[in-house]
Amino acid sequence: MRKPFIIANWKMNKNVHESVAFVKAIKEKLPADKEIGIAAQAVSLYNMKKVASSSNLQIIAQNASAELEGPYTGEISMRSLADAGVTYVMLGHLERRRLFNESNDSINQKVLAALNAGIIPIICTDEEMVQTEVNGQIHYVFRQLKSVLKGVPANKLSQIVISYEPSWAVGSTHQANPDIAEEGCQAIRQSLVEMYGNEIGEQVRILYGGSVNPENIGQIMSKPNVDGALIGRASLEIESFLQMINYIELASKQKLQVI
Repeated sequence: MRKPFIIANWKMNKNVHESVAFVKAIKEKLPADKEIGIAAQAVSLYNMKKVASSSNLQIIAQNASAELEGPYTGEISMRSLADAGVTYVMLGHLERRRLFNESNDSINQKVLAALNAGIIPIICTDEEMVQTEVNGQIHYVFRQLKSVLKGVPANKLSQIVISYEPSWAVGSTHQANPDIAEEGCQAIRQSLVEMYGNEIGEQVRILYGGSVNPENIGQIMSKPNVDGALIGRASLEIESFLQMINYIELASKQKLQVI
């Protein structure tokens, strides 16, 4: 059984004081049956980790270098993140690709560096996939995913988290479509099964990212291949985020309101 994983991606929002205050406000209200994380700016991670230490809240880095140490001014070391108590790092986000020209090869190097440092990568991939037919069956191959997982051994894959992010949905006001979320996550799982085998492919958690909010998270999370959500704008407010991490209860309330 794959444990649901709900992640807030704050991007370049919230200073250290605001980040710590947010953690203090939610850390005692987290459901035990889900994993909850916040991806914040690097300057806030250590203080957030200290405040969250008595809870099961995961504090997540938004990016890091492929180099573990050396003359790389301005970069963040995976080793330093591990020393600060960070256990997850988000890699290959669409905005990193678009704004900073990150390539599949550079993201692959970061994935390998994270695993080497003992940090779990959360790999973001979009809808760039190739549809092929083999023996009358349709198969999908995600070019990005295949490239960024190069050199990752099978015994490490089950630790890795994948996030499916359609490029049209990231940072937009479009309403997320639960059926598209399921189709993309299912195709990624099929691709992983073909690359690593059924047992490992079924263990990997696949999240959906793109315009997730309190109105649609219940439908998205009801899909069998969607194991979590990577939430941007809607995660910045405490009440909104608490509603989304308790999406089952939220969906029940929404049904009652309709009736």
